[in-house]
Amino acid sequence: MSATPETVHTAVLPRQRRDLAGFDFVSVDVETWNNRTGSVCAIGLAVVRGGQIVDEYEALCHPASEFGEADYRHMAINRLQLGDIYHALSFEDVLSTVSAFVGDLPVVAHNAPADAAHLARACEVAGIDAPAWEWHCTEAIARKALDLTSWALPDIAAALQLPRFSLHQSGAEARATASVLLGLAKQTGAVRLGHLPR
Repeated sequence: MSATPETVHTAVLPRQRRDLAGFDFVSVDVETWNNRTGSVCAIGLAVVRGGQIVDEYEALCHPASEFGEADYRHMAINRLQLGDIYHALSFEDVLSTVSAFVGDLPVVAHNAPADAAHLARACEVAGIDAPAWEWHCTEAIARKALDLTSWALPDIAAALQLPRFSLHQSGAEARATASVLLGLAKQTGAVRLGHLPR
């Protein structure tokens, strides 16, 4: 008499959701022309609706005289031309346009405390109110979600198998930050920005 094979019951696990339709945010990157907090000379952003980048904006702006002269080595690293910045819009004008793009959406940045500090200080010197944005940080999220030895934006992007991008260019870094945030959402199965680890 042959033995009756045992019935194996396999638990049905819920599929990890990869739907990013719940992600609406604006990623922001700020570049400066020297090492002083607030010396903002470029702002880039990428607008994400339903998990897709739907709009982008990038502009140079001239820092206020209170922030001193440009650091040429700093400018070279950031691939910025001094002449272009001298003829650029004021910080106030650029921030006004950026704020119109952001509206009431949450804002995402890599090392968000640094970008927020630059904008707050630039606003203080300009005599205007800093935007009351809801900030989220891709570096902080990645530290909770990934096991890496470096938390630089290019290294996180590489770990998520995202395309390479131009460093120190505000538009490219804002776009990369948006892609990293969406990549972290896929990695963790989060379906809302608030579901990501912080």
